[in-house]
Amino acid sequence: MTSIAAFLADTGAPFMVNAYPYFAYRDNPDMVNLQYALLGNSTSNGVRDPKGYTYTNMLDAQIDAIRAAIDALGLGHRTVEIMVSESGWPSKGDTGDIAATPENAKTYNTRLIERAQSNKGTPMKPNDKVEVYEVDLSCKFCSNDGNGNGGGFGFGEKVSGVIRGPSVWCVAKPHADEKVLQAVLDFCCGGGGVDCREIYENGDCFEPQKLLAHASYAMNAYYQMHGRNYWNCDFKGIGLVTFSDPTYGRCRYPQQ
Repeated sequence: MTSIAAFLADTGAPFMVNAYPYFAYRDNPDMVNLQYALLGNSTSNGVRDPKGYTYTNMLDAQIDAIRAAIDALGLGHRTVEIMVSESGWPSKGDTGDIAATPENAKTYNTRLIERAQSNKGTPMKPNDKVEVYEVDLSCKFCSNDGNGNGGGFGFGEKVSGVIRGPSVWCVAKPHADEKVLQAVLDFCCGGGGVDCREIYENGDCFEPQKLLAHASYAMNAYYQMHGRNYWNCDFKGIGLVTFSDPTYGRCRYPQQ
């Protein structure tokens, strides 16, 4: 773990964590306050740790637990950014799971997006913005057990009134092999089902007339179409996930 954290510190890359207060509440309902897990930010339900930090919601506590563990590795003056790469709350679950309801899912997911857009830190690092990404709400494969029996976790239930959170895109690596780029472009615009008219002549993304640019547009469109899973941006190793919008001029890169 030390070598991984040191590598992240040296390269400026974030430590990504999938944080789910839901599971902590589900497994310990007698010990964890529901509103604390739902990001209720209630001071009456706050938890005070031995170092004096007070936590009013479990997500901040989970983030700082990771931060404290990394600090304990002894990286000197080097620091590692913490990023919540995935979080959410299911709208249904296994039989007897009383916390997995549409109401709780709407509450948590709405508050999570508000948390992501607040630019706030945590009690341990109040001035350090924490990037937070919500689990794909269109995820249908996790809504039941695959046999129509309603088992599993419904992270994919539609939650009305929830605005979109931060975005992520997929582009080609700058020095990708041109043969692979062409093969990926042909796939995306063919069997991959991407509408590539924008990169054809007279399209808004035709210029610059470069294979790298055209492939990046098609790769991103495919990535967005298929749920923005990391494996949808592999493309034989030439794909790169980015949090910077690659849009330029009139060329708009689609996003979920």
